[in-house]
Amino acid sequence: MHNLKTIEGKVRAILEKDEEARNDDMTLYLAVCNACLKGTGAMPFAEVMSQYRHLGLPSFESVGRTRRKLQEKHPELLGSLRMQKLRARREKAYRKYAKSD
Repeated sequence: MHNLKTIEGKVRAILEKDEEARNDDMTLYLAVCNACLKGTGAMPFAEVMSQYRHLGLPSFESVGRTRRKLQEKHPELLGSLRMQKLRARREKAYRKYAKSD
């Protein structure tokens, strides 16, 4: 639980200062990884993805869930209007997919 609060603090700080991170989960994840471990962005992708636990990095899904939670509670941290509409359409499409056989 403490780790989730740490992730939340890092995600919130990044969302507050980086508009691009509000719009793109990959940009957000890279910024969070660099905040957790300086130089992560310069490491080989395969190393980061296969060794993230050992490196002390949060999972991609944890960062995404934390972003959604923060943006739901704090509308000022939402992405651009264009991205909000795109995410709404994707959510609608996913819900349709999830209900299908």
